[in-house]
Amino acid sequence: MNATRRTNATAPARTRGPAGDTGSLPMRQQILAIAENLYVLRGYDGFSFGHIAETAQTTRANIHHHFGDKLQLMAELITGFSANARTSIAHHWIAVDGSFDERLGAQLADLRDFYQRFNPKPGDRNVWSPLSRLRLDLQVLGPLAADALHRVDLEYERCLRQAVNDAIGRGELTSGTPVEDVSRLLRMMLLSCAPMTQDSGDFGEVEQLFASMQRVIFAAWAPR
Repeated sequence: MNATRRTNATAPARTRGPAGDTGSLPMRQQILAIAENLYVLRGYDGFSFGHIAETAQTTRANIHHHFGDKLQLMAELITGFSANARTSIAHHWIAVDGSFDERLGAQLADLRDFYQRFNPKPGDRNVWSPLSRLRLDLQVLGPLAADALHRVDLEYERCLRQAVNDAIGRGELTSGTPVEDVSRLLRMMLLSCAPMTQDSGDFGEVEQLFASMQRVIFAAWAPR
């Protein structure tokens, strides 16, 4: 089994990365895309409306016109981060009509795309997960960020549990597979991926972790 295998299903739309062209977007969407990139890379205290205005070639007054203040802009970003994450989770783990192996591979491919988006050069150690960045800024962003992260965790729990049950139903895993335990292990693995790459500067360790988790699950609970 190969956890790096990609699915043919259509993945949810992705916003542009740091080097992507945002100029063809309407100004409001340009501001959001630029703010997302700056926030993920620098955190809440690391960017300002001035930085956004310079990149978008507009004025700070125009950004205030669209979003009011920085916290209002962040509220929209946080809502988008949470909604996009929940859509992607459901897509990879439930909507994809494939084996457990293929669903695991689809999730890995999605994480790899995020990593490469924010870490274009070998050895980069940038934060690349919007959700990981929110966790780092919980003290500043408060209940809105905490609630968004909680909703993502609940969606992981729901979808991973369903994926394990689907694997049991297809005969990939035995009926004795502890669904709650396996889904919890998968969720903890997924939450650990972003900080791992900051330690190593390499996505390869995440790929190895996925392969190890896959081997453990199937060694323990695949039909004999």
